[in-house]
Amino acid sequence: MKKILFFLVIFLSTFIFSKSFAIEVSMLEAEKRLIFQQLFSNKTCGTIYENINFGDKKKLRDEVLLKVFHNIKRVNIDEEKAILTVALDQRNFSYKEPNLEKIIFQALAAQDFSEELSNINETVAISKTKKVVVCEYNLNSGIKSGKFFDFKMTYDNHLKVETNEEPKILIYYDGTIEYVFYDEKVDYAIPDFDYRLYPFDTHELRFNISSGIYDKLYMERSDRFKILLEETKKNDYDNISFPGFTIKRYISFPISSTLVDVYSDYAKHSITTEFLIERNSISFVFKFIMPIVMIILVTYFTIFLPFEFYRISVCITLVLSLVAFNLVAAASKIPDMPYLNIFDWFIFTAYINAISVLIVTFIESIYIGHFMGFGQYDIIKVPRDEKIGLMKFRKISWIVLLLILISSVFVGYLII
Repeated sequence: MKKILFFLVIFLSTFIFSKSFAIEVSMLEAEKRLIFQQLFSNKTCGTIYENINFGDKKKLRDEVLLKVFHNIKRVNIDEEKAILTVALDQRNFSYKEPNLEKIIFQALAAQDFSEELSNINETVAISKTKKVVVCEYNLNSGIKSGKFFDFKMTYDNHLKVETNEEPKILIYYDGTIEYVFYDEKVDYAIPDFDYRLYPFDTHELRFNISSGIYDKLYMERSDRFKILLEETKKNDYDNISFPGFTIKRYISFPISSTLVDVYSDYAKHSITTEFLIERNSISFVFKFIMPIVMIILVTYFTIFLPFEFYRISVCITLVLSLVAFNLVAAASKIPDMPYLNIFDWFIFTAYINAISVLIVTFIESIYIGHFMGFGQYDIIKVPRDEKIGLMKFRKISWIVLLLILISSVFVGYLII
C-alpha cells in the first residue's frame, strides 16, 4: 500500500510540475518559421541539380515576378553611434520557373517512376497543393555554379550583414524556386534624428531590400507577408522587439523607380519597409522631469522663506540637487545636437530660476548687513515697523522672480 501511495505522489507531483512550467509560447501564425524536409532522395535531387541551368546567363530570359517575405524580430538603435540594427528571423523570395516542372518529371522518369512518385502524389493529396518542397540546395554554391539565377538582392546602404545560418534554395513540385535566408542582422547608418522634442520625440525609419536586376523583373509582397503585416498590426506590433521605443506604424510595400527616364524599360525594384516609432518617455518623466519641476517650484517658493531662516542654505542645497540631476540625465544615450530640446528647456528654466533666487537672496543679505546694519540672527528681533523697506523689497522680489520664471519658460518654448 505504501509503495502504491509513493508512486501516486510521484505521478501527481510530476503532472503538476509539468503543468506549472510547460509554457506554450504563442506566435503569430504567419511568422512561424516553416520547417522543410526534402521529399526526394539525394540521388533524385542530384539528378535535378545536374539538369538545372537557370543561372547560366546574367539576364532573365522571361519576365519574373518575385514574391517577397521577411519577418523582423528585433530592431535596435544605437543613438550615440547613429546605427540602426534590424534582426530578421527569416527572409525569402520566390518565383515560378516554367522549366522546373519538366526537369522534375524527367528526373522521376529516369528512376522508373519509383516510390518517390507515389510519395509525392500522396503528399499532394494530403496537403491539397502541389507546392511541396522536394529538394533543398545550398544557395551560395547554387548561384556560384550557375545553377540558379542571381537576383542580386541586397540591403540598400547597409553597413554590415551578419548571417548565422547558411541560406538555402528550395524547389517545389509545382515549379516554384524559393531563396531562403535565416537569422540575419543588418546594420544601417541612420541620419541624425530630430531631437527637439526629446524625450517625447517620434521618428520615421526606412530600409530597402532591392534587386540589382533592372530588366524583366517585378516584385510584390507574398500572400504570407500580407497576412503577417495584418496580424502584426492587430497585435499592436508586440511581436517585434524595439527597446526604448513603441512602434506606431509598420508597413512594407514594393517600389519601382526608373533608372533613366519615365519611358525607360530599366527600373530598380525594391521592397521598402517603414517604421514610425515613439520614444518610451514615461520612465524619463518620472526619473528626471518631474523631480526637476519639483525643484523649480520649491526653489521659487523659498523666496517666501525669510532670509533669517537659513534661506541661503536651502537655495544652495536645491541648486546642488539640480546639478546632480542634470549630470545624471546628461549620461543619456543621445548625441550632442546644435540645438536645444525639451529637456534642455526644463534644465534651462530650472537654472535660471535657481540662480535668480540666489542672486535675490545675496542682494537681500547685503541690504540687511550693509544698509540696515544687522546680522542674520539680529534681523529676526527687529520690530516689523522698522523693516518696511525690507518687506517692500521682498514683495517686489516675489513678483520679479515669478516674471523671470514665466519668461524663461516662454523663451525656452520659442527657441525649441
